[in-house]
Amino acid sequence: MFGDLFEEDEDFSILPSSPNTNGKKSHPRDSKTPEPQGDTRLSGLRNQGGTCYLNSLLRTLFFTPEFREALFALGPKELGSLEEKDTPESQVRIIPLQLQRLFAQLLLLDQQALSTTDLTESFGWNSSECSLEGTSGHDLIKRLYHGTIVNCIQCKECGYISERQEDFLDLTVAVKGVGSLANSLCSMYLEEEHFDGDNWYRCGSCAKFNFDFVVKCERYKETSRYTFPTRLIIRPFCEQHNLEDSVYAYELFSVIIHKGGCYGGHSHAYIQDVDELGHWGLK
Repeated sequence: MFGDLFEEDEDFSILPSSPNTNGKKSHPRDSKTPEPQGDTRLSGLRNQGGTCYLNSLLRTLFFTPEFREALFALGPKELGSLEEKDTPESQVRIIPLQLQRLFAQLLLLDQQALSTTDLTESFGWNSSECSLEGTSGHDLIKRLYHGTIVNCIQCKECGYISERQEDFLDLTVAVKGVGSLANSLCSMYLEEEHFDGDNWYRCGSCAKFNFDFVVKCERYKETSRYTFPTRLIIRPFCEQHNLEDSVYAYELFSVIIHKGGCYGGHSHAYIQDVDELGHWGLK
């Protein structure tokens, strides 16, 4: 199913740079075998040049137990196999298969860094969701990340409320002039907005819960301090208020950060290792 899973990467020489005796950086291009994992017993992902954000996202998905387990639950009957990808009229789902293969390598291979080239070459113009159509994982992304915003417009004269639902996979919040995530959510999804010349207002609230809550901060030119909690309670932003407290609670799981400017920089991720896949030397 995973093709040449344990075949050594021909491009294994492109590894993170290491200092030499002259204080400069060099790459071990003459190595015959990939360098092994470090003390954490986890493998990294090689940067192809501008793929550090993708790598950070892939690491987050890999460490998300629900996503990883659902991906591995898709078998050859639904996805086909990589050995059949060049067969005429084959129905092989290349993207999820390459993602399975990469995740399997991350779990099983003792290598310092792994290549994502096979995965990125499989992308094309169609999304991974299209590659899952017709399989038991057709709603995987929707099941984990989909939510619904309800936009409400109320007539101040008669009290009539008009509602319009909008689907989302992540919420984009403004950070300029706002010091925290909670304040951003309040200002964008709870505060009233009066329309000029009319006695109307608009408010937003979460009507449908998603399993994983993704927030994207519009922080492109903003460098002021911005805080977010390790535990977010979304009850104030929801139409339903009478459910168990655990339904409204989200634990901070991953933060993807870009460091640098508009024309350069690097992305990395802080991720909670909930399944203890790594060895951190902590007690």
